[in-house]
Amino acid sequence: MIWGRRDERVAGLGRRWQAAETRTVKSTKRGCYRVCSVYPFVFRAAPALFSLALLVPSHAAAAENEDIAALRRMLGELKAENRKLSERLSALEGTSPARRTKPAAEHQRPAPAVTAAKPAPTVQSPPVDPPALPAPDLSDAAAKRPLNERVRDLEIGWAANENATRQILRDTLNKTGPKINNFLTLSGVVEGVASRAGSFTGPTQENLSLGTAELDFDIKLSDWLTGALVLHFDSGTGAIFPTGNQPVVPTNVPGVGVDRFTLDRTHVTVGDLMQFPIAARFGVEVLHFGTSTGVARLDTLSIGTPLTTEVFENRQTAGGLEFAWPTPPRQPPPAPVVVPRVSPLVVAPAVSQLMRWLGYTPLPERPFRPTPVTFPFDPAPFYGSVVTYKGSDSIIPGRTKIDDYNASLGFRTRGHCGVPYDQLKDSLICPWTLDFHVDYSSSVFESRFLHSSYLPFLSQIGQIPGIAASLKTSFGPFAFVGEVNAAIQDARFIDGLGIARSMMPMTWQASIAYQFDWNPWIQEIGAQGDYISLGYSGSKDMAGVSILQSGVPTRVGFVPQHRLFLTGGEWVMDGLKVAVEYSANWDYPVSAGGTGKVAHGWFGLIQLNF
Repeated sequence: MIWGRRDERVAGLGRRWQAAETRTVKSTKRGCYRVCSVYPFVFRAAPALFSLALLVPSHAAAAENEDIAALRRMLGELKAENRKLSERLSALEGTSPARRTKPAAEHQRPAPAVTAAKPAPTVQSPPVDPPALPAPDLSDAAAKRPLNERVRDLEIGWAANENATRQILRDTLNKTGPKINNFLTLSGVVEGVASRAGSFTGPTQENLSLGTAELDFDIKLSDWLTGALVLHFDSGTGAIFPTGNQPVVPTNVPGVGVDRFTLDRTHVTVGDLMQFPIAARFGVEVLHFGTSTGVARLDTLSIGTPLTTEVFENRQTAGGLEFAWPTPPRQPPPAPVVVPRVSPLVVAPAVSQLMRWLGYTPLPERPFRPTPVTFPFDPAPFYGSVVTYKGSDSIIPGRTKIDDYNASLGFRTRGHCGVPYDQLKDSLICPWTLDFHVDYSSSVFESRFLHSSYLPFLSQIGQIPGIAASLKTSFGPFAFVGEVNAAIQDARFIDGLGIARSMMPMTWQASIAYQFDWNPWIQEIGAQGDYISLGYSGSKDMAGVSILQSGVPTRVGFVPQHRLFLTGGEWVMDGLKVAVEYSANWDYPVSAGGTGKVAHGWFGLIQLNF
């Protein structure tokens, strides 16, 4: 703008000089008589012309000085801005000298900076290409672009490069899995639960607690020698093994527990059922009785516990034999399959959209090709186990023999209706799985719940055998679980009020689950994406009994007559699950020793798996 005004002034001054010269030439040609006639006027105007000549240059010089000062100030600001942009440009282009030396038209990929770890034998994955980011454009057209646009493009490319490098490193480490070394693998779970639940005998209570905290160490020295060790967090206030201050008597103020990590489960297995039909097993673990395995997050999709697991779960130090028949024949592994990813549909997209509304823009990420996965061989269809353990002295005082045992026999199979998997994407039946087994226990009152609740009467009850039958099956996107656990003899005793009791504990459950965004290659319903589950469990002869505590009759050893769960969950990202649940519990009627009340509850869960 300043240069334009100055050019206009110079051009105007030139036009005025040219006009003056033209007029002078014309006046010379008109003759001497005009000179003579204006001669007296020239002498009179000379002083005025001289003053004007002195004034005009000084005014023009002042205006020119102002324009020059403004121009110099603008030039200084432009130089400072260009200097900053040049520094940023040099810094960005200096981080990738190899790309500046190669034109973009060559389309060459740089060598990867990190060497991927060797994949496991059962997974065949192609080599992962390094990030293919656009190289700087060094053409003449790019040089004419504004400097700030070039800097912005380079900054975006630099951020994308850094993010892609982090992804490559992360994926490279993921290929090694959670292995600490060649023999030891670490995994675990941390689970928080928020609840608002009613009670049969008190007001509705709200709570925020640590539901689970586990560290799992899986050991594999060879295919024939494996083991596991699980450490579990315990607040120290449970009825099984409390620690810390004891309740204050006679006010019954609860004591304060001492937090601790305890040994939850461990085992050693010698043998490989995929190569030989018999294996030996020893450890501290949950015995086969129903669907319970001691890992609640794997046994059920609900946040709460089914009555079958709550009443009959039995954890012992046991040893015995396992078997599976017939042994699968040796054959080459199946061809690897690229499994479609199951995407979250509710929570993760909503959080992502909210973050974008708040101004967050995620960095560009390099798309990775899915890794082909080789599925394991199908195990032998018939399987089972026989283990023995030494029961509690509370049931048989002064026992000296190992005379309690547990046995299990099951059958499992699967199929896909003779149709290729890629043609089953809309099927509601295939592929399907089925797992049915029957279990026997020589003493059901060795379970944690029955043992602790009926401890004063165990010497009267003695050994009460029990049997369990369970079925797990899936059809397309649906999964179904059914289970019945029961004692097969009456337990007779006299309770704390002197009343003769006879009971045959029995529980059952049925649940159904649906997987959203399902595909035929999913191995387990509810282990990815979004799911919904409806579960019901019931009990019989579990209304409880009365004991005297400080001379006051107290009801113990009871569970609800009916329990209902409605659960919805989502894996918002790999390893993180959130879930909500509504539950309703119906107590036994008053005539059967209950309260006849219904307790409602709401639960929320966040679970980290690693």
